[in-house]
Amino acid sequence: MNSVNPKHDNPMNSSSPSAAGSSRQAFPAAGKGDASAGPGHSSDASSGHGIAADSQKQTLRLLVAIASFGEKNLAFLKRIIRVYQDLPMAVEVVVFSDQPKDLGPDVKVMVGLPTENPWSLPFAHKNYFARNIDRYDLFIYSEDDMEVTEKNIRAFLRVTPDLKPDEIAGFLRYEVNESGNTSLPEVHWTSHWKPGSVARRGGHTIAEFSNEHAAFYLLTRNQLRRAIASGGFLREPCEGRYDMLCTVATDPYINCGLHKVLCVSALEDFLIHHLPNRYAGQLGIPLAAFKEQVQTLIEIGTGTHPVSNLCETESRLQHGKWSKSYYEKPCNEVLDLVPREAQTILSVGCGSGAMESVLKQRGAMVTVLPLDSVMGAAGARLGFEVIYGTMEECFNHLGKRDFDCVLITDLLHLLPNPWQVLDHCCRFVGKAGTLVIGGPNFQSLRILSKRVLNVGDYRKLSNFAQSGVRIVAAGQATRQLTNAGWNVVVMRSFNRTPPRRLAALQQRLGRLTAQDWVLAARRSRLIQ
Repeated sequence: MNSVNPKHDNPMNSSSPSAAGSSRQAFPAAGKGDASAGPGHSSDASSGHGIAADSQKQTLRLLVAIASFGEKNLAFLKRIIRVYQDLPMAVEVVVFSDQPKDLGPDVKVMVGLPTENPWSLPFAHKNYFARNIDRYDLFIYSEDDMEVTEKNIRAFLRVTPDLKPDEIAGFLRYEVNESGNTSLPEVHWTSHWKPGSVARRGGHTIAEFSNEHAAFYLLTRNQLRRAIASGGFLREPCEGRYDMLCTVATDPYINCGLHKVLCVSALEDFLIHHLPNRYAGQLGIPLAAFKEQVQTLIEIGTGTHPVSNLCETESRLQHGKWSKSYYEKPCNEVLDLVPREAQTILSVGCGSGAMESVLKQRGAMVTVLPLDSVMGAAGARLGFEVIYGTMEECFNHLGKRDFDCVLITDLLHLLPNPWQVLDHCCRFVGKAGTLVIGGPNFQSLRILSKRVLNVGDYRKLSNFAQSGVRIVAAGQATRQLTNAGWNVVVMRSFNRTPPRRLAALQQRLGRLTAQDWVLAARRSRLIQ
């Protein structure tokens, strides 16, 4: 930290944490007589998570670190501080800020940035946690607009004793729009459940979700010790899979050998409110749709639904660039190449099914190879025929079937053997059928120039082991198909996200500036 606001007393100089709320009923530790721990729950000290209460008061000691940049969220910050101070626990709230803030005599404000980068501010809390690890039982990190309730903390205490030492009970953000509808902003793009992670822990069903970010985490003392001992917690501000702000909120799960798990059997107890509701109606999916996914996970846990993943869907590049989206919106450039007269369609790599739903509405019978078995259940609810399994298992299951159209987009470049998979897709196209494939335009001037200059992760694109990406260009696909006796009848370059500047020029330059490409091919007469 560059400086410290001396306005508030340093809690390191006092003999015990602030006992905010100590006049109310104490918040006992799970496993020490707290009815909320539930039947069959043992003391957390024996399970290796380190939840221990003060031996005389039987109250938990909680350290809350809140990152707050600027004053935009000041009203939210004051609101969540009041919630923490009203907990029947011994609570110490420390706000890490870029500027002084008057938040009352019971709140310590630490002013200063770890580095010149303003996004580094949240990293300041880590050393503070380490210095105070023996003085508290629980440690919360939060952004300044996340409202966490006593119900959320009790749920964490209830579930934690049954988890393995390397598992952390995690949370998801929710938002509410003006109509009162609840949505989950973290459920978008590449975010997905890991079907093979479903497990029973005591009386709970847990599973892992690929997007660990929630702008918040809660750790026990032992979990924090493990994170620090791993060497991945106390590190300089940085970014990787996530941007810097999200990295700090996910470090315990990603860089410390621990795993965030969600208790799907009590999902709503682990939902925390993102007070600004900034993304409501724009990003994420409705809570009702998410609960359908959770029901599929419960069925996986009871053995009544299959566990499957089609293939790898995420790149190894920073921020997951060019990963497959599980929530693709219908794309007119792709849909236009699927013949309207096609009666049977095979979609390879189906996510939420938005594109396939449009095809079904045209009157086609749609068969899908889902990205995983959770997405497969969603496809079944939409009326698709669903084939579960890995890519190879699905192809074997299809046998000698053929379709009027086979569709695969934004997936070939993530496969170690894209041309082999393309060959399999060709085999399922009927004699008069159409193959539609597409992907990112790796031949755009922007990408080519960054590769030549070795900019960031672009230097890794020539190495599949490092990037998880194969360069599958439209020209390569065209040559591959032509050599196999196919005619490429249409090839288009386009932008899913319209350019904000110089749109007319970019349109004229075509594939040189386009983000994506798609083509349609049919069998030549020689291979009819």
